Amino acid sequence: MATLTEFFDSEAQRYLETLTDLLRGSTPNPDEVYRAARALRGSAQMAREDRVYRSALAFENGARAVAQGTLAWSDDIAGRVRGSIADVQRIIAGGDASDLDAVTRASVERWTSAGVEMPAGADAAAASGQKRDAVQEFRAFAAAEVDGISEALDRGVQALSAQPMDREALKTILRRQRALLGAARLDEIPVVAEILRAVEDLTRVIVKLDIGVKREWLDIFRVAREGLKAAGEPLRANQDPPPSNHVARLRHMREELLERYGTGEAVSAAGGPEQGIVQAKPMTEPPPPTATPIADASPIAYAAPMAAAAPTDEVVDVVSLQYSGAAALRRALELRADVETAVESNPDAREAVDELFDLLRLAQG
Repeated sequence: MATLTEFFDSEAQRYLETLTDLLRGSTPNPDEVYRAARALRGSAQMAREDRVYRSALAFENGARAVAQGTLAWSDDIAGRVRGSIADVQRIIAGGDASDLDAVTRASVERWTSAGVEMPAGADAAAASGQKRDAVQEFRAFAAAEVDGISEALDRGVQALSAQPMDREALKTILRRQRALLGAARLDEIPVVAEILRAVEDLTRVIVKLDIGVKREWLDIFRVAREGLKAAGEPLRANQDPPPSNHVARLRHMREELLERYGTGEAVSAAGGPEQGIVQAKPMTEPPPPTATPIADASPIAYAAPMAAAAPTDEVVDVVSLQYSGAAALRRALELRADVETAVESNPDAREAVDELFDLLRLAQG
């Protein structure tokens, strides 16, 4: 069986080929460039390829800036993209550690010199060759996720303003935030946890009532989007996002919503109410000891803990017991290409595959 490193090398080459193909046109689709850069960074993070991870993280942040319009596509930006591709290829090829560290530092500088911000500590880690600690790792992951969720909320608000009964827009929002919402460490970032659970509550109410999205409900999505955007900068700086007016306003709007309509049913990203999905019922429990409390704030709503699975006499396929730990992860990477090929004509399914591997990365971390 191939090693995890070999799987990573194969997967990384596939993303680099995709990026090279995108650059063949005069003006490539910036969203596709960002998607490929993000996938490359995620693959490196999962495989613990630290130099590729840091180089790809800088590239991803630059590609996000282009996709969001902060940076305009130009010959200079195209050259930086090509340079990042060459950097990653050079790092993967291997060689002297000091030479590879120099390539990594130059790769990060390639984007910081264009005004692209990097998470605090990233340059120091590159210089020392040290990996980030678990808290910083999770904050960096959360920063990337809140950016993606805020983008999904923005697109969702536009779609729901035009078609208030558009359930696909709601499912897309749920799907996009599922990886971070399901993270075990989420309660260490109470501001973000409260925002995501407010979005989940609103979605349950809409499904329960089975009516079009009202204008005031769109305001909840808008406030959640702005709250997440405000949280992104502190997270990238390896800091806890402080309480904000967005969160205070969102809390008030959420309380009014639940008082008027109740909590609704749990909703899956795949469709309507489902059995077996844990409902995030309003609770007044304090945050876990590791969480930073929100000053002068009313209690945060936390998801009810998942009940332990009931004993079962169901026969377990012995093949399923052959995979554990690194072997299971290697098998997942082995299957990824086949899964992506099967869903390549379905944009929603492709996004779900990206999310699935985000979850696998969280599980391994």
